[in-house]
Amino acid sequence: MHIIYPIHAKERMGQRGITSEQVEQALNSPDIVLPTRQKRRKRVMKKINFKTLDVVYEPRGTDKVVLVTAVWLKEEDRKVKEE
Repeated sequence: MHIIYPIHAKERMGQRGITSEQVEQALNSPDIVLPTRQKRRKRVMKKINFKTLDVVYEPRGTDKVVLVTAVWLKEEDRKVKEE
């Protein structure tokens, strides 16, 4: 799979301490796949070194994706909130 990293996404990854290898790991073997509000986009999460990486991307054809964002989730964001 070929991953396209727009400049803004690459800059944010640097600010957040996220490597392209970690993004690739999340995309290639996600722990969970979630829906997004925008139908074209996909969202995956992967636990890496006791932290959870949240990646949003847009598929382009069968072998390309464009990274939208990648962030480390805070502890409270990883838990299902009970009402």
